[in-house]
Amino acid sequence: MTLEALNLTWFSEINAPLHASHAMIDLAIFIANDVFYLLVLFLLFLWVYGDKQLKERALRAVFFTMISLGIGFIISTFYYHPRPFVMGVGHTFIQHAPDASFPSDHMLIFSTIAWSYLFSGRKFAGSVLLILAGLVAWSRVYLGVHFPMDMIGAFSIALLVNILGIWIWKFAGQSILHTSTQLYTIVCKPLLEKGWIK
Repeated sequence: MTLEALNLTWFSEINAPLHASHAMIDLAIFIANDVFYLLVLFLLFLWVYGDKQLKERALRAVFFTMISLGIGFIISTFYYHPRPFVMGVGHTFIQHAPDASFPSDHMLIFSTIAWSYLFSGRKFAGSVLLILAGLVAWSRVYLGVHFPMDMIGAFSIALLVNILGIWIWKFAGQSILHTSTQLYTIVCKPLLEKGWIK
């Protein structure tokens, strides 16, 4: 069996049938689309109200995520793999642009952040985020906008970025943190002076 055939087989097993319950579809849509905003708010909260260590971990996760997304953009620019609905396979339950499906941006974001926290020694937070990444992967295949290989590819890229990122952060992490903190202080100076944020 070829990799593409395996991809299609896995997709057909995960993708929701037409008679799927409304509750399952609604749950999948919430996980696929809305959990992302909760993750963003979580990281913003850690950056605004956390101490130096919490700020550094949040910034590290975001920095590595930007690298992962950059790699994903380059891959999708030179290698276009159509989404399931473009190929006319499965059932699609949410609207999505017919752009490249590989690798999944959502999975890049969630898995990169999860690996970042795990590699930072935050095992509980990292494990929870990794489970969340798995749920996001399931939901987007279930709803018919991605293939399983899109998720596996993104997961692998996120892991590789974090492995290499250990050395990047070792040599440049403190400079990145210092620069980001200075910019944050300049931009949010009025709020900082009033004590609304830290």
